[in-house]
Amino acid sequence: MYHNLSKPFLSPSTYIKIIPLSEGTMELGSCIARVIHRDDTFTNIIIRPTCLIACEEYEPNESDDDDDSIDAEENSINRNIYDLNMQTSGSRDWFCNLVYMFARLTNLIQLTFDGLDPEDEELESFWGKISGSTSLTSLYFTNMILERGCEEMMCTASAPNLTSITFQGCTILNEIGCFLQESLTLLREGREELCILTTLCFIECRFSKTNTIREIIAFATELAHLTSITSFWFTSCILDTVQSMCLVRCLQEERIDVQIHCNT
Repeated sequence: MYHNLSKPFLSPSTYIKIIPLSEGTMELGSCIARVIHRDDTFTNIIIRPTCLIACEEYEPNESDDDDDSIDAEENSINRNIYDLNMQTSGSRDWFCNLVYMFARLTNLIQLTFDGLDPEDEELESFWGKISGSTSLTSLYFTNMILERGCEEMMCTASAPNLTSITFQGCTILNEIGCFLQESLTLLREGREELCILTTLCFIECRFSKTNTIREIIAFATELAHLTSITSFWFTSCILDTVQSMCLVRCLQEERIDVQIHCNT
């Protein structure tokens, strides 16, 4: 159903097509060296569990050894390579250094996390520091169980030029709105620019703790507090008719300035 909150409640109408990965998306496992050397041709990167295995098995090549230097300028490519080579590949500290290189890919506009474990300790530092990217405009979370340990992962939402976040095929806890709000609050602290995250999409998702009307209201209320969002999408999610209507009506009561697209 499509619901424009400036108009009366409408009947089911628009079918929403599932958004595919953009053409030209590269898997991290096949382009680690290029990321390390800040290849600015990247626009879309996807990270899967197989990519993490590739990171563990990564060995610096000769060009890495030639380029690394402790005497290089801070935050330069050579200094970053040196810091990376000092760590065990695939370790927490290694990813902590790799994420700085991600954040400096000037044309990276879309990042997809597919099937990752939110509680993976090696990625703890990665989530918060990827938000340093000023080029990212879209984040995708696909095929993930986001019921536990996703609070740190949601720190990615504080990337300053992010406009949309999509969850596809995920199991999501009903406090997701609260975690996103915390990230956006961090974004606004000490900055003059406004948050430009405007679109939040849920495709084929299941929501935990939404079996009762009270739980649905709590879930919707937290989402409504994301005041920069102007468009919510719920496509083919695991919600029955009563749950869908309750969700939409609650969002409608909390916010009169957004559009809600619901086809469950």
